[in-house]
Amino acid sequence: MRQSFNRVITILFLLSSIMLACSLTTPSTSASPEPGYRFDELPNKVNESSIISEYRAISAWDKTDITYAFENGTDQLPGNTEFDAIGRAFALWEAQTPLTFTRTSDPSTADIVIAWAVRDHGDGDPFDGPGDVLAHASSPNPYDGSQVFLHFDDDERWVDSDTQNVDLETVAAHEIGHTLGLAHSSDPNALMFPSYSGPHRSLDQDDIAGIQSIYGPSSAQEPAPQAPPQGATPPPAAGQDSDGDGISDDDEILVTGTDKNNPDSDGDGLVDGVEVDNQMNPLDPDMDKDGVNDGQEVNQGTDPFFPEQPDVPADLENQVSDFLTHAVELQIKAYRNGDASIASSVMSGQELANLSSDIDSLNQQGLVSISEIDYYQSYINDIRVINDSQIEVDTCEVWTTSTYNQSDGQLVQSTDPTLLPQTITIQQQNGSWFITTVNFFDAPAFCS
Repeated sequence: MRQSFNRVITILFLLSSIMLACSLTTPSTSASPEPGYRFDELPNKVNESSIISEYRAISAWDKTDITYAFENGTDQLPGNTEFDAIGRAFALWEAQTPLTFTRTSDPSTADIVIAWAVRDHGDGDPFDGPGDVLAHASSPNPYDGSQVFLHFDDDERWVDSDTQNVDLETVAAHEIGHTLGLAHSSDPNALMFPSYSGPHRSLDQDDIAGIQSIYGPSSAQEPAPQAPPQGATPPPAAGQDSDGDGISDDDEILVTGTDKNNPDSDGDGLVDGVEVDNQMNPLDPDMDKDGVNDGQEVNQGTDPFFPEQPDVPADLENQVSDFLTHAVELQIKAYRNGDASIASSVMSGQELANLSSDIDSLNQQGLVSISEIDYYQSYINDIRVINDSQIEVDTCEVWTTSTYNQSDGQLVQSTDPTLLPQTITIQQQNGSWFITTVNFFDAPAFCS
């Protein structure tokens, strides 16, 4: 549980005035237009060392959960087209970072406020009518966390098209880059290049390097698996499925390693396709090693991922399982954000201090460490109630960890899946439960 993901924020350059980040422009109709045209009046990157990437990171949010809201829409697109297009634009950045973007209904409390406007609209930078400037946005202020804006010129002819101009998704994605702290790039292939030359609905490698220099790579964690309901059936297979288990013959041979002529390869009473669909191991009939096969547990309503404890009430088992899952998620988020306090609701004392020390060390070295827990192989082995305010839990967790240079994303070190047997002490303090001690053991210890 100590191995998690760390985000290191590096502000390469902070403009003396970061309020206005970008105005997106179309080609000028003047006799001598400037080559390449510009989104705005911000200077292009010049006279910088060749070892520095083409992107420029100028500021950053101090959190990873970002909200946005619309003050209005545009009448130029039907229905909710404009909102859907901007949602897709946010998704481009979300896929490459640990950031999440949530639309809210209240512009007064959202982190990013989006609107369509014409001419002078009160932000100090009037739009210029049809053509030239398409949109503008402000950058996050690293000192006060104030709102940023993203405004579109409603005098433009907006379309939702990957072949026609002016494509709203492209413009929105570029401006969102500014609302996240990126300035213009000098790479002509980048979405953040200072010109609009047509639809560009993807991030180039330079865009990805830029945004990850601020927030780190994506640390999307697979959700904890849930037991399938009784009588669950698998989705249909994509291809020939000789045993009708919901997995094509090719996939059974090349991917899952299951028997293409046996719908229940491990004989646990659950169809292979149901197990795969619910993140269960189709080759392990007793995933939690409690002596009761997985199919029987599903039929009894018990958890096939969690061993039954004969001397522990079922509700306590569930509470411990939920608590530890939540603790893992918060520790991952703490490393990802470079802020140990994120896990302070589940850790205290020396363990919280250890977490803080780990994060500080990674920050100082300029490293990003990404870890994933293998839910197929990880499980709780035993729970011991010491007294009313103390519980000990033996867990068998399998982690894979990779460490990268934060500056350029180069892989520094990677480990194979590693079993980490550990005894976790959970204590009640001031009415809440906290992890206070974690003791690691050499594998396999008490793990199967």
